[in-house]
Amino acid sequence: MIKQWYQRRVRGDAACFYDPVLGRRRVEHHDHAVVSGKLAGQNMTGASQPYHHQSMFWSDLGPNVGYEAIGLVDSSLPTVGIWAHKDLKTEGQISSEPMANEKYEQGIVFYMSKNRVVGVLTWNIFGKIPIARAVIAGGEEHQDFGQLAKQFDIHAEH
Repeated sequence: MIKQWYQRRVRGDAACFYDPVLGRRRVEHHDHAVVSGKLAGQNMTGASQPYHHQSMFWSDLGPNVGYEAIGLVDSSLPTVGIWAHKDLKTEGQISSEPMANEKYEQGIVFYMSKNRVVGVLTWNIFGKIPIARAVIAGGEEHQDFGQLAKQFDIHAEH
């Protein structure tokens, strides 16, 4: 009885849950707390619904810098970054060593595991979390990250 109550009622920062795409997780962010808290309330009134939400988080680091992220955004994972060149507004290039004087103010970082995207961080690109959520949920192997980045419209003014 206690185990059933725990599984259905514990939510928010204290909760560890099974993510069908990324495995067992614990997420300490606003989006997770709101969605899981609402679900916990519904389940306390008899809904008995599972938690399937892929939570996101964000931060504004000043008046001109912000990011949104979703999935496993972990510095131990390999990453691929695609950045929009501010002055040229041309198609993004995968560059491992951009020049110090070039202006790359918006872009996207894909966090990888076994050639699959498991996390996405958008830098100064907002409102693209539904696309990132779909990329992660798709679980496909990716090789052409320039093509994948086009879905996020990294060259538009955000």
